[in-house]
Amino acid sequence: MTKRDKKRILRMVLADLAAFGVLSYLVCAQVFRFFPWRPVEIVIPSQEASVPEATAVPEETAEPTAAPTHTPAPSASGEENTPSTTEQTPAPTATPEPTDTPAPEPEGLLKGKFAEKFSAEVVSTDTAYRSENVAIELEERTGYVCATCGHTADAAGACPFCGFEIANNKNTRMNYTFADIYLQDISSLRTAYAAKATETDRVKPMSEANNGILAVNTDYFLNAYSNNHGWFYRNGVEIQRYNKITADLCVLYADGTMETIETKNKTVDFDGIAAKTPLHMWYFGPALLDEAGASKTKFNSSLGKANPRTVIGYYEPGHYCFFVVNGRNGERGLTFEELSLLCADLGLKAAYNMDGGASSALYFNGKVYGPNGRDTSDIVYIAEPIKENE
Repeated sequence: MTKRDKKRILRMVLADLAAFGVLSYLVCAQVFRFFPWRPVEIVIPSQEASVPEATAVPEETAEPTAAPTHTPAPSASGEENTPSTTEQTPAPTATPEPTDTPAPEPEGLLKGKFAEKFSAEVVSTDTAYRSENVAIELEERTGYVCATCGHTADAAGACPFCGFEIANNKNTRMNYTFADIYLQDISSLRTAYAAKATETDRVKPMSEANNGILAVNTDYFLNAYSNNHGWFYRNGVEIQRYNKITADLCVLYADGTMETIETKNKTVDFDGIAAKTPLHMWYFGPALLDEAGASKTKFNSSLGKANPRTVIGYYEPGHYCFFVVNGRNGERGLTFEELSLLCADLGLKAAYNMDGGASSALYFNGKVYGPNGRDTSDIVYIAEPIKENE
């Protein structure tokens, strides 16, 4: 073999080695492209630990890796969509439990009570009147007064209160007309005078002149007023307050409450009464029940013999009564003690005696009940409530 042939063979071997090296490099590059080499740190457990510790996490994987985001497909225009920063989805909030909406408080003085007494349409008869705001039930009653206990029984015979035998005669029998009153608006209970404040008139014309449905005589205001004593409110206006106040007072307030106030041997809080917004104040009496609504035996009046009577009574705001007791033409009237017992038996919380005798009169729907034998200066009456624009 010539020297020339040896050189040629050496060049071929070197060329093959170079080609193999390039090929090997290319193969290795492709392999490590898909499987990059990363050094793994080997942690040797401490010989002092009795229990092998867990293998330490490599530094690159020590922090939590965010979840991979979806690579959006290229847009139709060929531009690449830039993936948005991955946001953590907030945890769903709990749906709040529904709360019960409180029912609105019923309107009116009675706060929804006695709804069956009223009517959307006006119904008026000889013994009843019903509308959306006013309800009146009228009843003529006969009672029998027990000579032993003084209570009034519904029938003669054994007294239901003490057992005494009540005879049926003019000494025990009495008649009275009772009007049960339900109001939604306190403006339905008003007062009125005769045509002139210095004159007098009967209950019926005074009521009809003011569109009254029901009316009774009151305290004969003009008599005390002209003699410079008493304290008077009418329809929310203070008419007069004199220094001399000796009779019991009856006050109906703007919120529908009513109270009687004894003045004899009592300290009366006049400023406190005025601060509670009186709507009407009557000066006659006496008060027929005590502060607890119980009957009494002593009264601030000397007119205690059996006579015709006019009474205004109070159950609760919006529920009142008017009644008159006959006592003429052979009929028996009532003493104050008997009248007080009757008011307590009727369930009244407060009751007040107005001017009685021949002055007692009750008007309802065109008819008059009671003695009605004397003119008076003013009345208390029931009518439909005052509208805001009136």
